[in-house]
Amino acid sequence: MNQTKLLFIDSKVENYHHLISEVDLKTRIVVLEPNQNGIDKISKSLGECSDVETIHIISHGAKGALCVGNSLLKNDNIHLYAENIQQWGKSLSADGEILIYGCQVASGKEGKEFVRQLHQLTGANIAASETLTGNVSRGGNWNLEVIFGQLKSALAFTPEVRATYAGVLANIVVDTTNDVVDNSDGVTSLREAIIEANSTPEDDTIQLTAGATYNLTISGSDEDAAATGDLDILAGGGEITVISQGGEQAVIDAGGETGIGDRVFHVLADGVLQLENVEITRGFVNNGSGGGIFNSGTLTINNSTISGNDGGGINNSSGRASINNSTISGNVVFAFGGGIRNYDGGTVSINNSNISGNLSSAGGGGIINSSGQDVSSIININNSTISGNSAGINGGGIYNSSGLYGTSIININNSTISGNSAFAGGGVASRGATSISNSTITNNEAIEEGSGIFHDILGVTPTSIDVTSSIISGNVNTDVDIDAVSNDNFTSGGNNLIGTGNAIDDFDSENDLVGITDPLLGDLADNGGPTLTHLPLPNSPAIDAGSNPNALVTDQRGEPRLAGEGVDIGAVELQTTQEIIGTPESDRLNGTNENDTITGLAGNDTIDGRGGDDKIIGDRGNDSLLGKNGNDTLTGGNGRDRLLGGNGRDVLNGGAGNDNLNGGNDRDRLLGGNGRDVLNGGAGNDNLNGGNDRDRLLGGNGRDVLKGGAGNDNLNGGNGRDRLVGGSGRDILNGGAGNDNLNGGNGRDRLVGSNGLDVLNGGAGNDTLTGGAGVDRFIFNTNDEFNSDDIGVDDITDFVPEQDKILLNKSTFTAITSDSGTGFSVNAEFAIVTSDSDAETSEAFIVYNSNNGKLFYNANGTAAEFGSGGEFANLTNTASISEDDFLLRG
Repeated sequence: MNQTKLLFIDSKVENYHHLISEVDLKTRIVVLEPNQNGIDKISKSLGECSDVETIHIISHGAKGALCVGNSLLKNDNIHLYAENIQQWGKSLSADGEILIYGCQVASGKEGKEFVRQLHQLTGANIAASETLTGNVSRGGNWNLEVIFGQLKSALAFTPEVRATYAGVLANIVVDTTNDVVDNSDGVTSLREAIIEANSTPEDDTIQLTAGATYNLTISGSDEDAAATGDLDILAGGGEITVISQGGEQAVIDAGGETGIGDRVFHVLADGVLQLENVEITRGFVNNGSGGGIFNSGTLTINNSTISGNDGGGINNSSGRASINNSTISGNVVFAFGGGIRNYDGGTVSINNSNISGNLSSAGGGGIINSSGQDVSSIININNSTISGNSAGINGGGIYNSSGLYGTSIININNSTISGNSAFAGGGVASRGATSISNSTITNNEAIEEGSGIFHDILGVTPTSIDVTSSIISGNVNTDVDIDAVSNDNFTSGGNNLIGTGNAIDDFDSENDLVGITDPLLGDLADNGGPTLTHLPLPNSPAIDAGSNPNALVTDQRGEPRLAGEGVDIGAVELQTTQEIIGTPESDRLNGTNENDTITGLAGNDTIDGRGGDDKIIGDRGNDSLLGKNGNDTLTGGNGRDRLLGGNGRDVLNGGAGNDNLNGGNDRDRLLGGNGRDVLNGGAGNDNLNGGNDRDRLLGGNGRDVLKGGAGNDNLNGGNGRDRLVGGSGRDILNGGAGNDNLNGGNGRDRLVGSNGLDVLNGGAGNDTLTGGAGVDRFIFNTNDEFNSDDIGVDDITDFVPEQDKILLNKSTFTAITSDSGTGFSVNAEFAIVTSDSDAETSEAFIVYNSNNGKLFYNANGTAAEFGSGGEFANLTNTASISEDDFLLRG
């Protein structure tokens, strides 16, 4: 393609349409979307061109950094993209130029070094800004002050467009993970970035480092300016976006009860916060008002995780919240709303998300929606799964609770509610107006009424649950119940599949299937799409018996809604498949772009699934299976097989033999089976299980789970925040880059945390633990009382005092009475001695021999030997530790 000018503009740039409104028609414009790798997109576009005279790049920037799509290009990672950037230069003409408009990209020594590296890699003449780029009244200009080479090109935008553009092209880049407020230290913390963004009315983007953990440590209360405690988002600060671009989520950690003792974010009335690719964890509040986030303004959560918070995940009070492609999991509250609480006229939209494993002591384990005085609270749930939540009273999954005069409204569409539990209303308890369409409610449990749904009345006005083309069946005990003394009822929109309960007479449409206790669904599993679902089995009565009142194009997973003679009842549409069978010889079999089932039979077969969600079985022989596009299931069978998932969320099973499995892109599940296997997760958040024999597991990029299984295995997490479990055998575990969690399991194992903030637990056996760079924790916990055979004696090779921690669980070290937290609240329970014999007779329960590095559990105090205790660790570097190097839990 002969294109002499290209302009790349990031869609996150404020009012970018105005900037490109009068660009020269000879200039090709490429918009970089927020879910795209901007560097790859630029490379691909330039790869289609030659002899390009000018490249314009318009995106948010900061000192020595450029944000393009979901990628952040900066000094310390530019070498990773060197090959891509060199290709940019090959697309340019001999005197080609690159103009970079991001704010302050060339500012200071760091910025000039960044531009110099771009100049060196591309060979191009380059100009970039060392000041704010954009509107003059906001401190900006359109000068590109730093130039490498000779520049002749004009700016991409006309003087009229530049004069009328209201924005500036600046990001706030957080370049320290420490929680500090110090304007003189030369770095910007997350807290400082929030304070800065609150101080101006313009929109701001705060850039975090992918995979990094930002620990909030400045405690405080009685102020709403983000200076202490939680991070406050104020009215008048514009829209504040906190984003981690590219790679795994950045983590914002409030430290739980022993941390700042506060939630993570507080969005005040009229404040606006958007979170993108971040994890919010370990917030803590006593009153159940949102341990993760409290929102009274406008909150948007994209591709993020809210997990492990105490006081509930999200509390939306009178605010507006939108949750997209995100996970709300593992949050607890000793009140209402373990995952999400919406009340007092708030509005929540949940799309393509998982609400799972949350706990409420009262109602709404996953979600509670409650109205205020004469105001309605509204929740819309689309293409989402509510699973594994529990509540002490009502609504394990969802509790829709109207007040005496207001009405709470929930609309559930194309969604799954499964595996939740409560006293009443295991899946859903409703006292409000609830609408359910094209959804599946199954496998929930209640002690009393309505394992699927329980409906009763609290307010003055009777309310109804409207149900259309949905499955409410297969729940423990009954499926649909109403309060016998109320005027509540279910209203059928037809085409439902209903099990048992005292409300089944409400489902009287001629198209309703009533009294069916087994809907014949598969387990809750990854059947494609961003959420777990129940796939109808081939003989399910739900198939082709539904309706499509909302004209849905796709099912919950994103698969076509109409596949077969009619729409299926429930959240998932069973797709038609084409079957291809090989011969006993060595075959080369190709699938179609539809959903195929391909079986190789005997022989050494090569099978290419191509498009669609394919099921590929190699069977006997040494086979090569390629899933390619789609969410595929590959099974090698007997023989030495090679399985490559390709794009999509794939399941790979090597079967018998020494196999090689590669998940490719996206979130995959790999199982080696019998034999000495090599498993490589590739990109995405993968789950790898070696199975039997000696296996090698490589997590690759993303947040992976690696389990060695039986045999002497070698596990490497790669990049990202990974969890490694050795299993039985003598295993080698290496966390790689990122904050990893390593557990050796049984056997004599070697654990290496490598870079990042790692957690190492040797498990049973005499293990060798090396934390590597970063702040590490060494865990000693058997989930039972101390037993030398179970816990072993672990060598810790690189313990760093005042940085690393040794965590002792009091359920194992039962003699310890000190409070949970750092150090020993009972001073006499820890002692340092200079001989093993002194350790035996010490009054302390935890005794360290500073001469040889041995660490003992002295269970019987001053009596001879150690009673039921003994040596459990050896600091081979004989570090000079103190009681402050210990954490106590339990």
